[in-house]
Amino acid sequence: MKHSRKFIAMLVVSIPLVLTAEVQANYFKDDLSWGFNSGLWQARTGGNGAPFGCTFSPDLIVPSSHGITLALNVGQCAELQSKSFYGFGKVQGALKTGSTKGTVSSIFTYTSWWDAPGRSWQEIDIEFLPSLGNVVHTNLIYQAVNGPYQSWEQDIDLTQYGLNIQQNLLTLGFDWNASQIRWYVYDAQGQEQTIRTLYKDNGDGHFAANEIPAHAWPVDVTRIMLNHWHGDNSEQGYYFPGQYSQQSGWAYYDFIEYIPH
Repeated sequence: MKHSRKFIAMLVVSIPLVLTAEVQANYFKDDLSWGFNSGLWQARTGGNGAPFGCTFSPDLIVPSSHGITLALNVGQCAELQSKSFYGFGKVQGALKTGSTKGTVSSIFTYTSWWDAPGRSWQEIDIEFLPSLGNVVHTNLIYQAVNGPYQSWEQDIDLTQYGLNIQQNLLTLGFDWNASQIRWYVYDAQGQEQTIRTLYKDNGDGHFAANEIPAHAWPVDVTRIMLNHWHGDNSEQGYYFPGQYSQQSGWAYYDFIEYIPH
């Protein structure tokens, strides 16, 4: 099943983006009060193909006094993508999701050949899939143009930190630099806890379990993305994100912050 998830992920994130001039942007924090900052974000319209079972609609981004909800119903879902590109730094936010199986809610970085001809697909993920239970799905994805798809996935049980994604507003993120990616969460006592660390290969000729080949390390400036979507119940969709039973869903985001190195 793990290999199947990796195969599906290759299909999932082929996201058509508008080509723009790439200038690394600076610090921001959007508290998302009464909606997202339109200077920072653009709402996505359109689809991604299988195994997505929905198309993105700006109407499914619902503002409130303290944050935004990315809503979801049969055939419709929601996505925000940053207008600017960001380099090494911390990407963090606070969110809470519902329990609708067959859905995904996420905070991630993404860039590929859609942004610059010849660029590799580079992605760092935080994802929540109710079909997997009370876990955060972490991943690093790399694919050169016409090259093999590679990913390094790990699911981390949140119970050990006294947290439940369907009951608690979680604050979490990842810290990305030239040689290390560290995922972290704030536990039930408000203390930052490292939940996973990946390292760029150090060139000693041995790959440890937490090392990534140097060629696959994400180095290009990237967009920051948020989305909430459901699967299409195809054979591939059953693996990622699981069977979807035609129910509505929601993912609430309280803030998103980027801190450059």
